[in-house]
Amino acid sequence: MAYKELQRKLQIQKLRYKHPKLFNQDKGGGKFDKYESLPFVLLNGLNNLYSKIQSQVIPYFENNNIVWWGDDEKYPTGHLLSSQIQCLNFLFALRNEKHAVLALANLFDSEIDDVLETLNEIETGYIAFEFVYENEKLLGENDFGAKRGSKCTSIDAFITALKKGKKILIPLEWKYTEVYLKCENKSIEPRKGKVRQNRYNHLIVKSTQLKTPVDFEDSIYYYEPFYEFMRQTLLVEQLISQGIADDYLHVVVIPTENIGLLDNNYIFSKDDLQTTWRNSIVDQEKFKIIDSKQILQAIENLPNYTELSNYINQRYF
Repeated sequence: MAYKELQRKLQIQKLRYKHPKLFNQDKGGGKFDKYESLPFVLLNGLNNLYSKIQSQVIPYFENNNIVWWGDDEKYPTGHLLSSQIQCLNFLFALRNEKHAVLALANLFDSEIDDVLETLNEIETGYIAFEFVYENEKLLGENDFGAKRGSKCTSIDAFITALKKGKKILIPLEWKYTEVYLKCENKSIEPRKGKVRQNRYNHLIVKSTQLKTPVDFEDSIYYYEPFYEFMRQTLLVEQLISQGIADDYLHVVVIPTENIGLLDNNYIFSKDDLQTTWRNSIVDQEKFKIIDSKQILQAIENLPNYTELSNYINQRYF
């Protein structure tokens, strides 16, 4: 059975029988898209979040004008398989604790010495969520109704760190049950395709990390999930070119069990995800895939986060 189906069954089981308190006794049967009474969608999306962060996440999204994924851009989705929700459930409670975020950064790179306050945020903290930074200027993303978290390059979680005196950007792309079996070529989509090529192709040529393809229109850069990886790489490179940082480490969080995402032979490359992307970049040290279980283990090793680690364990594993 596919990982997504297994996770859907697991979440429904936890909701109905094993851990209903995790969801504030929400019975499920909510609406998503055009479908109603879905057992894997909560009636109240707030119950999808770890209880200790609920009162903080909503104002954080409101104050930073961040769009929620799902049916309602102003309110958290009740969909139990949301990767946005999972990312917040793992990381949001850590965002104001420097030692906790440093421990997380050390999971990605053991030589990280310190973490810095977030860039371009109203509130102080050490992790930014749905991160953007003058994308309309740096990447030309100023149309298609771009908002933070929607229709522009928004990075799921973002850490700024210090390593041997250099400022390092750590963008995190968070995946949960996503698969991309029916990939559409975003470079030839009517109206938007040419705009995308005009926006990104010249930046890809200038990139020191992305290899220039022979044929942009048929390159992996315009197929998901590599379309996301490409834009995230370009954004951090632009930040570095502006003198905001010295280097970066691009981290993608993917459960090892999600072989539909990791091991699928993508029709345009005939390789798995990691091989496909690594064949397209220059510096292999700047890219890393992490299992979400590794992040849980890092949280379990932190003092004073037993309740959070218990919640994550009960909720997702």
